[in-house]
Amino acid sequence: MHVQWWGLDVAMVPLLAWAIFMDALDGWVARRRREDSDSGALYDIAGDRIVELALWSFFAVRRDVNGVPLVPYWVPILIIARTVLTDYIRSVAFREGKTPFGAKTMMESGWAKQLVSSRWSRGLYGGMKAVAFCALGAEFALQRAPQYLTLPYFRLLVDLLVYGTVGFCLLRAVPVLWDGRRYLLGGTSDVGSRL
Repeated sequence: MHVQWWGLDVAMVPLLAWAIFMDALDGWVARRRREDSDSGALYDIAGDRIVELALWSFFAVRRDVNGVPLVPYWVPILIIARTVLTDYIRSVAFREGKTPFGAKTMMESGWAKQLVSSRWSRGLYGGMKAVAFCALGAEFALQRAPQYLTLPYFRLLVDLLVYGTVGFCLLRAVPVLWDGRRYLLGGTSDVGSRL
């Protein structure tokens, strides 16, 4: 039985925002109480990835009133490929005692630390994802309203949020791939001469 209740679609947006907020609060509390750990950080990243990839995929298979996917199919494919590559490198680095963020970060270049492991970058990326997913949820709910609600330029705004988030996601992957090349090439010495 397929339930068609617009209220559930509307409720999805604040519930999604609440879940994202609670995830951020959980990490903040763990750091404040010094209850964070290297393995806990990896579990947190893995959980975040599952939710993120599920949301990108969900919105890629949902269509607007014109039959166009809310998110182009290439978006989840690109995000999945980026996730697999960066998380593979991070798992190899973790075996050598390096973490994605924090004092033992695998990032060595100053620009890489700023773009990947700094609080401002992580916060900005998390915020961009939160706003993009909530905007996509709002677009999904609005188009399923009993009287289809149209907001001028809302779809354009949602698309800009999605493309901006995807662009920043890919930009943040570059330093992981660059500084992580030493782990893929089997050692930290003499990496430059092999590239």
